[in-house]
Amino acid sequence: MVRNPDSCPCPLREYGPSIASVCGSQFMLFMSILESYVNGRCDLVDPCNRVRSKTNPDDSYDFVVIGGGTAGSVVAARLSENTQWKVLLIEVGGDEPTASSLPAWFAAYWGRTETDWNYYTEKQTKACLSQSGKCYWPRGKMLGGTSVINGMMYMRGHQADYDGWAANGATGWSWDEVFPYYLKSEDNKEIGSVASSNYHGVGGPLPIQRFRYTPQFGKDIVEAASELGYPPTSDLNAGTVTGFTIAQGFTNQGSRYSTARAYIRPASKRTNLHVMLNSLVSKVIVDENKVTGVEYIVNGVTKSVRVTKEAIISGGTLNSPKILLLSGIGPADTLKKFNIPVLKDLPGVGQNLQNHVGTSFDFTLTKEADTPELTWTSAMEYIKERKGPLSATGLSQVVGIINSPLVRNKIQPDVQYFFYGYTAACGYGGNNGKIKARRHFKISPIALQPHSRGYLTLKSANPSDPPIMQPNYFSDDHELNVLVEASKIAYRLANTTRLRRKYGIVPTKGYASECGDSQKPTEEFFKCVAQRYTEPENHQIGTCKMGGSEDSSAVVDPELKVYGIEGLRVIDASIMPSLPTSNTQAPVIMIAERGAKFIKNTYS
Repeated sequence: MVRNPDSCPCPLREYGPSIASVCGSQFMLFMSILESYVNGRCDLVDPCNRVRSKTNPDDSYDFVVIGGGTAGSVVAARLSENTQWKVLLIEVGGDEPTASSLPAWFAAYWGRTETDWNYYTEKQTKACLSQSGKCYWPRGKMLGGTSVINGMMYMRGHQADYDGWAANGATGWSWDEVFPYYLKSEDNKEIGSVASSNYHGVGGPLPIQRFRYTPQFGKDIVEAASELGYPPTSDLNAGTVTGFTIAQGFTNQGSRYSTARAYIRPASKRTNLHVMLNSLVSKVIVDENKVTGVEYIVNGVTKSVRVTKEAIISGGTLNSPKILLLSGIGPADTLKKFNIPVLKDLPGVGQNLQNHVGTSFDFTLTKEADTPELTWTSAMEYIKERKGPLSATGLSQVVGIINSPLVRNKIQPDVQYFFYGYTAACGYGGNNGKIKARRHFKISPIALQPHSRGYLTLKSANPSDPPIMQPNYFSDDHELNVLVEASKIAYRLANTTRLRRKYGIVPTKGYASECGDSQKPTEEFFKCVAQRYTEPENHQIGTCKMGGSEDSSAVVDPELKVYGIEGLRVIDASIMPSLPTSNTQAPVIMIAERGAKFIKNTYS
């Protein structure tokens, strides 16, 4: 590593796998050197606050949190605030990599077995057809979970989302009741400029603000949307329901803030909080309908630890139901199929799988050369000042939320737009002479209120095997029809006067040619692109649904307790009854804050 001349009070070391080879051999030398600079920066490595994995845990704990991802990191940190409670956090992966702190490298750890579950869905008949029907779902497999590998966008959804939860059986989860928990987690750095204190909090663990760099093209997209009747707004988490904006993110001083960094590291020196990394939970141990322990596998050896109060499953939408099923909690027919003793017949475990789904369109900026964002100049700007393209996510920080012509409730929008391009993910150090290639970017319309429902179940009784994930994308035509309308608007946005005159934007010639002519798109073209070039979001929810006792499909009650099993809760995205109309990281953190509070109230 290339050390910072400033001293670091703790020894520097490298965390996580190298990203030098991610971009390909032509970039490897430059990326290796840049990574060495990153690994030598004390504020990025943060060695003094990293957790030390507990190799030999105690025999028993008051609380065992299963999964140290987006939700589990919050829950474990909050419970350990009570110094009288012993808390164990078990995480299947390692600590978050140093290089994940750089916002521009948000996808660098996708597809890596050390950091990504590498999940693929069952074969779809109407989606991801360019990938033989199998959709890729990147999911974080490390401390901090998917909050380490996502786009960091801070979006809460809309009031009607939560009021809908409460109206449909999730008593106590209306907007007015969840709003304080958003404030509790938040430390908004832009009160008075971008955000209002009426809607945002300060003093919480998570710094929230805009990235330190925005491409001019991103700003022009926001302005161009006004030509279509979507005026710019500074904050889509405030009173404005729809519009286009440069979003705030989970970032501070040019770096990503995962929940591990924001919650676990500040708690790492608490003697009552133990963290076990690289340990796979195989099941919870239940005796007479009460949780008494947790079984886990480390270095190929199966071990267990006793639980005196509660076990909290925070494995996420795809792993929490799997752990329940392996424990004998779920649909009886499924459990019997794999010779798992039925401890509690809960038909809803693994059902109600939902996800935002979209597509993407490629456009060419004929008036702009494809110059790299990552050069020696921009790299040194980041190393020295934590500014520039490496401190941001390119166009991914631009977001639009609108109502399509098919929307049913105008205070609950049904379309979100993401944009991709201008990222500093890869580079070779400079510009090789005059560049003839033109720059490209993508617009991705997303259906926020899909009607299709899927399911998750076991592939086998082996805890190391991935689950079967069947989202049933486009099994209901509603979201496909919404995407057709949203795609029309995407084309209109690209053809606005501001973007056309300044950048000479045209649909990329030959893009999705198997669907028709991208220059003269039809509704059939848009449908074909959606089904072939499907863009599943990382917003899976619903497989351990929260609901009232009268709801036979509910897995947990409104205090997130698993029905029929004492001392067991699920606290993560899987408990959401339906999707919020936005990104899901902020809602998951809210759920974790609220779940931890429920537990504290129970034992206060």
